[in-house]
Amino acid sequence: MRKLNLVAWLLFSLAWRTTRTACGQSRPVQSMPQLLATHLQNYMDTTALPCGNFYQFACGNWHIQQQQQHSPQGRLQLLPRDTLGIIDSTLNRRLELLLRRSTDTGNLIEQMRRYYRSCKRVKPYSLKKYLQQLPPSNLTHWPLVARGWRRDNFDWITTIGRLRLYGLNGVMLREDVLPRWDDSRIFSIYVNKPSRQETLPMGEGAMIELLLDIGQTKRDANALARLVDAFERQLHSLQELEDDEGPREMQLRYLATFLPQLRWLSFMGQISVNMSLNLSSTLIIENIPYLRALSHLVKNHMPDTICSYIMLKWLTFLKQQGPAAISREECVSSMRRAMPLGSSWFIGQSLYDPHSELGVNSLFQSLKHRFSQILSVNRLRLSPSLVHILLKKLHAMRLQFGIIQPVETDKVEQYHMHLNLSNHSFYGNQLQLLRLRVEASHQLLSLDANWNSTENNLSYITESWDASNSSPIYVRPRNLVMVPHGLLQLPLWHRNVTSLQQHAVLGFALAHELVRGFDMAGIEYDALGNIIGPVEEIAASKEFRQGRLCIQKQMANGSKWIDGKLADYEALRLAYETFFGVQADLRVPRNQLLPQFSQRQLFFINFAQFFCGRTPVFSQRSQAQEYLEHAVSELRVMESLANFEEFSREFGCNKRTKMQASQQCRFW
Repeated sequence: MRKLNLVAWLLFSLAWRTTRTACGQSRPVQSMPQLLATHLQNYMDTTALPCGNFYQFACGNWHIQQQQQHSPQGRLQLLPRDTLGIIDSTLNRRLELLLRRSTDTGNLIEQMRRYYRSCKRVKPYSLKKYLQQLPPSNLTHWPLVARGWRRDNFDWITTIGRLRLYGLNGVMLREDVLPRWDDSRIFSIYVNKPSRQETLPMGEGAMIELLLDIGQTKRDANALARLVDAFERQLHSLQELEDDEGPREMQLRYLATFLPQLRWLSFMGQISVNMSLNLSSTLIIENIPYLRALSHLVKNHMPDTICSYIMLKWLTFLKQQGPAAISREECVSSMRRAMPLGSSWFIGQSLYDPHSELGVNSLFQSLKHRFSQILSVNRLRLSPSLVHILLKKLHAMRLQFGIIQPVETDKVEQYHMHLNLSNHSFYGNQLQLLRLRVEASHQLLSLDANWNSTENNLSYITESWDASNSSPIYVRPRNLVMVPHGLLQLPLWHRNVTSLQQHAVLGFALAHELVRGFDMAGIEYDALGNIIGPVEEIAASKEFRQGRLCIQKQMANGSKWIDGKLADYEALRLAYETFFGVQADLRVPRNQLLPQFSQRQLFFINFAQFFCGRTPVFSQRSQAQEYLEHAVSELRVMESLANFEEFSREFGCNKRTKMQASQQCRFW
């Protein structure tokens, strides 16, 4: 009953906010189809040419509508950033209401309340508090932050190990607990270099801003930022080293002899504080030339610089984990990030709707069916045995709602059993929860294959998954698409949304993750999630190379990663053909609420509006990343549509316009 009341309240409030009123008068509440049709038209900028800039045509007035609905005073920073931002903002408000009104006295709900209360009581939010609570080691403090800095007592590998216990990863090296490459039912430790993105220089400006936040003078901040920036650029250059030795699996005791300069026992000793260190345990180590060069690079720099670099990366990580501001909504968002397993369970408990899940699963099965037809056509001219392997993987691919199921109460309570958060210590709560996630992931190493089946274990992704984001993800070692419970709400999903809108929006999102299983990285995994897929055989196909080359030629125009672009192109086609079929001349009756557009045009408009977002002011340094994300969203829409001949045909775009690519790329 509580859930039904909340749903009714949400629909009523949404309808009320979007129904214009005159003074003292109100119009009848619109039906759901009428409401969505009104939104679609209001978001559009019909003065823009669809063949010139379709994103502007579909989304040009989106930010104006959001400002009128959510912030009539024009406070732009309070507006949702995009469609998923609207969903998460609505979800955060509902969770906050549930936390305050719930009569549940269970331990987990109480711990969530304590985290939320402690966040609300923080005034002001200070990153320096974390540095005071967690020094780089027991023998020294952070340089410039306290008087206890002792460079002779600083050990970089010990410091990274200590911070790894509290969630920091990808700083100078990576240490992950992941499913084994040859048997995804069991776990191993993987040691590797950071990703290229993780070693990208922060820039002196970002460093200075962080240093000023923790109380450094501008003079000291400028001087330190120059030193750290020089080190970071040299560190980033190590990404160019080739891994000519390949991955190796070895026991922990042997690694100490094989790479003595790494001193891995010191690192692991920090993570294994509450458990004995098993020297017979194995780990898989990759990019050994990088790790050797890393040790040499560190020796050539002052300990002050290395420690300050680690400190700045630690602060950047904490800033991402904490609340963007001290408000009800942001504190709930921070709670979702800090307690991914608990918040996913709580959201599932609150929003579980078997009818919606049946509808979404039916949509997913339709997408799978159409993709199986596409694979069977065999554009890449693969051998019948390879096509069979791909079809077997597609058939085994599953859809799962939430990282943990609402019925798994005992499991989630056991996970948080030893948690003891405080109503008044937000910084301590944050560190305690970060540590819980890392310790839980390392406990997976002791599980055997029978317990840890691929059917029931997604818990290992809780350490890296951003639970405050409702976007679906494809999990390669599990060969499944995970849809967060919070995604199934307006404006993305409702049982009264038309089938066209379902396919154009949620259908595209599901298709995008489905195709992830068949992109450059996805085809390395087989149906069981083991890294023994037929990637080399598929890559040898002439048509495969042509499709990849076509996409690579468009890389300079937008998307940074070829897999993401491939997934966009193929997912749009897959969702479209799943709904309309493959007959281009098939006439479909027009929507009576939007008679000015054909059904096919409405499909493309709905698809584009999934990516609508506000345009930030680029001149403000703090919004530079948001500006880039917005630019990527706009390019994703324009390039995906420009590579789809059905869009060009429907809107009459010729090759001289921006919305038709000179060479339209096809892959599968």
